[in-house]
Amino acid sequence: MLQQPTKFTDTQLAAWDELITDAAKNSIRALTDMSGQDIQSTLVKPYKIDVTEIPNSLGGADKVAVGIMLGIEQIPSFHIALIHSPTTAYQVVDILMGSEIGTTTGLGEMEISALGEMGNVMGGYFLNTIGDKTGYELKPTPPSVRMDMTGAILDYAIASLMMETDEVTMIEANYGTAEAKVDGVFAVMPSPEIQGYVIDSWGVK
Repeated sequence: MLQQPTKFTDTQLAAWDELITDAAKNSIRALTDMSGQDIQSTLVKPYKIDVTEIPNSLGGADKVAVGIMLGIEQIPSFHIALIHSPTTAYQVVDILMGSEIGTTTGLGEMEISALGEMGNVMGGYFLNTIGDKTGYELKPTPPSVRMDMTGAILDYAIASLMMETDEVTMIEANYGTAEAKVDGVFAVMPSPEIQGYVIDSWGVK
């Protein structure tokens, strides 16, 4: 296997940000087919953050959130997370199920199933976008849906990344229907190795 650098040039990082931003936009658009609702993104903005600061950027390690976590079958060190506050997650469920906003007030089996399917769809489209542009065939693991403290939700991903990299890319996202918009965070947490392979496939220096 090729040895890839753990540090990338500004041009390489810009290419990576462009790729995952396009992938995130495509994954949000895919929710339209899943839900039958016209779901559009109004903001998809990538930003870099130190791995250890991820929980703080989401309101603190002790703040309760709803996380949808996915991995990649071939690459255990690549993590994808969709993070929403509980109230926002309830609104997402209402949007997905075509219900009036405010209908969902908790996460039962049906609501967790809806969020899990959302993770399946978004994760699949996200990785397909990367695959279409790089030639890699990437398959997501089954998603896990969890309401817990942010630090607990992301603990495993952060611990594994800290051994390999200092920074990750987070994507601030605003999306929804014409009647209801929600805010969430799309955390893309690859190891430097796979990030290097993707960048190398583009020939970006």
